[in-house]
Amino acid sequence: MRTLKIKDLTLDELELLEQDLHENGEKSDYGFYMQLMIVYETMYKKLRSLARNSGPEYDDALQYTKKLLVSHLIKFGAYIKMNHFKDDGDAVESLIKAIGLEQKLPIAYYRLGFLAYKHGKYGSAVRYFQQALNRQLLNDPRYALNQQQEFHAHMYLANSALYVASQTYETMENLPYFQEEQLPNPELSPLFETLSSNEKYLQNHAFYKITKNKTETCSKEACEDLYENSEPNELVLYFNDRENILLFNGEEVIITPTQANMIRHFLLSSSKENPCTRITMRYFYGRTGSDGEVKKNTFIKSIERLRVTLRSIDIPEIIDVTQYRGETAYYFNESVPFTVLFRVDEAFANEYVN
Repeated sequence: MRTLKIKDLTLDELELLEQDLHENGEKSDYGFYMQLMIVYETMYKKLRSLARNSGPEYDDALQYTKKLLVSHLIKFGAYIKMNHFKDDGDAVESLIKAIGLEQKLPIAYYRLGFLAYKHGKYGSAVRYFQQALNRQLLNDPRYALNQQQEFHAHMYLANSALYVASQTYETMENLPYFQEEQLPNPELSPLFETLSSNEKYLQNHAFYKITKNKTETCSKEACEDLYENSEPNELVLYFNDRENILLFNGEEVIITPTQANMIRHFLLSSSKENPCTRITMRYFYGRTGSDGEVKKNTFIKSIERLRVTLRSIDIPEIIDVTQYRGETAYYFNESVPFTVLFRVDEAFANEYVN
């Protein structure tokens, strides 16, 4: 099937390709997320045409596919080139695509603002953070900012505007005015003091640090120090600015965002009393099977691949299997302590920190 161009496949063939991608996982270092998003984009275009020409019977499938496409563009757009490594340029392009499909996306505008700020594009950052906050006021729960992100958005907005102002004053000082026409010398020290104070706050609260009993914010430097000096038999899952790393007893492995997200979900959202099933983890696997849920084989295979990754650095069996409401289910057995580190600015933060 892959010898054909994806755009030439039928909807049924596209669904089979999507299931095959999820069932077999990332077989190489690149192309998985790009191919998956091309599949969803192609499905969306075909369904949009059918809905326009053949009536409302395709509306539900169209909206569901649109939701999937938007979700993947936001959460996995940075991994278009390489399955294991982020690229800010690809992330920006994907976020802009997502906004083109759906306007009510505070987190997408927020992420664009953060990336613009990171690269010193403060004028763009002002616009994006303002749009993020405007859409947050719509009270639409989809892709909303959590409280920490909303506060950060205000801080980033203020800082971006201050940077624009300071750059403007610097430009004005170099304009070729005659001496008698010089503009008054503005008092900039309070501006720079505010800028410095805000910057320090953002740096000191850049990451979430989550353990079994505590959620707090910390600096990137604190994350690096914890990572370099982790406790014996402590599992550390670190979503840094370039890659996602799993660390245990000095051994590490770079993992894909899918597996990193799964491990994070097991650590933070599962227990023996509340295990994860193919139903509760459906959003890790795109479109659903014939019964409206993830195929059992797809779910079980993904868990087995995850176990292989954990064993590669000698992590003991931390995911146990059970039965829950007639389904095969899995949960973190709490056999080792853990720390999860990820940026406050991540798109998935709202799913785990309110």
